[in-house]
Amino acid sequence: MTALPPLPLQPAIAVGAREKARRGPKPRLTAEHWFIAALEMLAVGGIDSVRVELVAEKLGVTKGMFYTRFETRDAFLDAMTDYWRQRTTTGLVAELAAMDATPEARLERLFGISQMDRARTGSHIELAMRTWALTDTRAARALAEIDRHRLAYFEAVVAASGVPAEQASARAFLIYSYVICDTILPGDRDAMRAACRAFLTTP
Repeated sequence: MTALPPLPLQPAIAVGAREKARRGPKPRLTAEHWFIAALEMLAVGGIDSVRVELVAEKLGVTKGMFYTRFETRDAFLDAMTDYWRQRTTTGLVAELAAMDATPEARLERLFGISQMDRARTGSHIELAMRTWALTDTRAARALAEIDRHRLAYFEAVVAASGVPAEQASARAFLIYSYVICDTILPGDRDAMRAACRAFLTTP
């Protein structure tokens, strides 16, 4: 969601200038380096900015290094989207589900997602992904899967916390929407958050 914890961004690699790409030994790049660099560019300039030559330049390498790892830009975008989905949803839900905590503590953790550093740093990526999904079926499918996965987990936590079964789905949707908006919208809402949580969780 904007962050059901989005990606903890980090410098893709400590090489940056085109001149450095021409001199000395080439940096050892993993697929993750390429994905993170591309996602950072997506967040700032949208999908049209995620071009092979520009991502390579950001990493301080030549375009040829891209094609030693990825066959095409389309194949790269598929892999990048899958990486983002895993980092922001599949892995996170598994992490939260493994918590040894009461249903109330799990519910509290859901509300804390929007305050996590990785959620805040990843919110721009998620917003860019949702914009891209308006015109790209690959991104749209990934987001549909992500939303289903997240909402199913939210609903399970909400139901376990004592919310009536007939209300669990709607309550989970409202909490999910709250977490997304709390991550994206600017402003200081510390004084309001407790009231929102009470409103959304009272059986």
